[in-house]
Amino acid sequence: MTKNILFIILLFVQFSAIAQTDSVKFIKGVDISFSQQIEDLGGKYKENGIEKDIMDILVNHDINYVRLRIWNDPVDGYSNLEKIIEYAVRVKAKGLKFLLDFHYSDWWADPGQQNKPAAWSNLSFQELKDSVYSYSKYVVTALKNQNTLPDMVQVGNEITGGMLWPDGKIYGVGSEADQWVKFAELVKEGIKGVQDVAESENVKIMIHIDKGGNNSGSRYFYDHIIQQGVKFDVIGLSYYPWWHGTFENLRSNLNDLALRYDKDIVVVETAYPMNHTWLNDGMNNVDFDPNKLLSGYPVSVGGQKDFLIAISQIIKEVPNNKGIGLFYWEPAYISVAPIGSSWEYFTLFDPVTGEALSSLDAFINQDSLKSIKVKVKLNTSTHSDSLNSTGFVVIVGQINGNGTNFLPSGEKLSWDYNSQLIMQNIDGDNWEYEFSMFPDDQIEFKFWTGHSKTQPTFPRLGWEGPIIPFDNSNKNARLFNAGFEDTTLQIQYYNSKPDYVSQYYSPIVENEDSIGIIFRVYMGDLIEKNLFNPLMHGPVSVRGDSVNSSGVLSWNSNKVVLNKEDFSYSDSSFWSGRVYFPKNNINVGSEIKYKFYVEGSSFGGWESGINDRTFTFPTNDTTLAWKYFNNKILLTDIKTKTNTAPSSFKLFQNYPNPFNPETKIKFELATQSQISLTIYNTLGEKITELINEIKLANSYEINWNGRNSKGIIVPSGIYFAQLKTGDNIFTIKMILLR
Repeated sequence: MTKNILFIILLFVQFSAIAQTDSVKFIKGVDISFSQQIEDLGGKYKENGIEKDIMDILVNHDINYVRLRIWNDPVDGYSNLEKIIEYAVRVKAKGLKFLLDFHYSDWWADPGQQNKPAAWSNLSFQELKDSVYSYSKYVVTALKNQNTLPDMVQVGNEITGGMLWPDGKIYGVGSEADQWVKFAELVKEGIKGVQDVAESENVKIMIHIDKGGNNSGSRYFYDHIIQQGVKFDVIGLSYYPWWHGTFENLRSNLNDLALRYDKDIVVVETAYPMNHTWLNDGMNNVDFDPNKLLSGYPVSVGGQKDFLIAISQIIKEVPNNKGIGLFYWEPAYISVAPIGSSWEYFTLFDPVTGEALSSLDAFINQDSLKSIKVKVKLNTSTHSDSLNSTGFVVIVGQINGNGTNFLPSGEKLSWDYNSQLIMQNIDGDNWEYEFSMFPDDQIEFKFWTGHSKTQPTFPRLGWEGPIIPFDNSNKNARLFNAGFEDTTLQIQYYNSKPDYVSQYYSPIVENEDSIGIIFRVYMGDLIEKNLFNPLMHGPVSVRGDSVNSSGVLSWNSNKVVLNKEDFSYSDSSFWSGRVYFPKNNINVGSEIKYKFYVEGSSFGGWESGINDRTFTFPTNDTTLAWKYFNNKILLTDIKTKTNTAPSSFKLFQNYPNPFNPETKIKFELATQSQISLTIYNTLGEKITELINEIKLANSYEINWNGRNSKGIIVPSGIYFAQLKTGDNIFTIKMILLR
């Protein structure tokens, strides 16, 4: 036992060391090429309302790399050599690393335009090659002479179709084979110009194209440029989801390129929208197709923040640690007269005030923050639908503060039923879920319920009604502000009604000398069979053992009358009521017998075909699981946790956990079922499917070898195993430590 505990501790230490090493090596970069001009025109940057040097704000958010573009002879004078030399001093003075981005143009160079500088427009091809070499060498020499040598250099910007057109254009100009040769010669001259100055300084060379989510296009380009003998260190890709595809497209491309070329990879341009409100600042905006954004990542500051966390995770999971970082393109391109901003939808600063947005917090090294455990408890006896222990209850919401919606415990929190905070049924109508948060953060949340993940409850398609938070703010959500200690929240009751209720409202009034219990019964079957008409029959009551209940119940009279729930499922077919039992007169653990009864009915009033119902007298106010009259379906009565019977379908915690390189997953089936057992990462993306077939009722155990569906070893991290059996969904969290 001691050896096993020591082994687990050592694995966690190893995992922490890996995380700390990654946090040092992983590039968290930004391209702020516009900021120098914005500052000169009077633009200000702020953090928490206080005006600051933009470099200080970036450092405060754990940014460690700055990318600056250089144009040969731009009309407005910015991003030229003189300005780059000036700005590089500020970058290096703050301890930031520096990526220099050669466009080899007087203006923008990208897949749609790679125009020569005006001064080079009439040069012969040999003269053009000489100019690329001389200019590259001259720029890097100037930077080296003032001790601001770049740590990495891009030779060309998004050169998917070549550069310095038409000489270096790959497609549509003569023989493509010949054009590849000419293009490669130009690139080699740029690399040689850099390396003749900086090779001994270990300056990395990046070759950058735009096809972040296009594997075939990426392979075509890098296959050809490598065949031409171009020597470089880093693959650079642009990835904007509305142009370059889904996260799965990106992940597949990065993983393939890493294994194919064995080179470091950087997503050197990326961004995500945080609004779609146009500023009338005289500059047209770069727009996006909302239908091509990522599911689960809304156009909001929160969605932008989640995007950054998610893309960082994808890059870190690239095989063989070849994913080394990312750069966010122009997070500080705020609007200032007279130039305005074409990028106001995508900035990480408020485009009007210059205030740093919370999405910038996505770069903060959260490995260094201590998290606390938070347990949320929910009671669904106030739910107007027939939610039972096999239902689907999920916490939906968002994190406000230093943390992100990717929680320290590994789950993703979102405002839809894809949120990974899936609550577990404890007993009756009681549900719990424990997760981690960072101190001083706030969780803003509600509950979503379904009979399964795809079949919402009634009413409002699974969404609970309006909530007044504990602080009486107008957020229409439940709130919790994290302190510095592990916390279990006071139990909360689901709101089925259209009226506002307080966050911690309770249908049971607490009394020192009594225990309150909620009884609830579904009468819909009797109504359908014309055996019960609420206008003619009733009341509906609970009758039972007078002695053990200390006279609260009676087999002979209606001492406990239930009320019709006006907003409940199936045309208000639930009856329920609160009953208070004297605490001092009944021993905890006493078994109390009862049945439901209908006064004035044609069938005699009593439930039939079942034995007396029983419940064990509890220690605290609570509820019984709802019942069908006549027990159409037998559900579990209240019980203590220690005596809870196992679910008919069950997924056990994997072992060992943490594990390396493989782990065992055990589950039980009570009946023959079509099942699937799937492994997901923390982004909710499928890693591999271990089982998808019909299985007989039995106990099963299966190994997972820590590989994805393609047989590629997955990196250290948190993973989820999800068992689906019909409408049932069970999930466990697993830790892989390599």
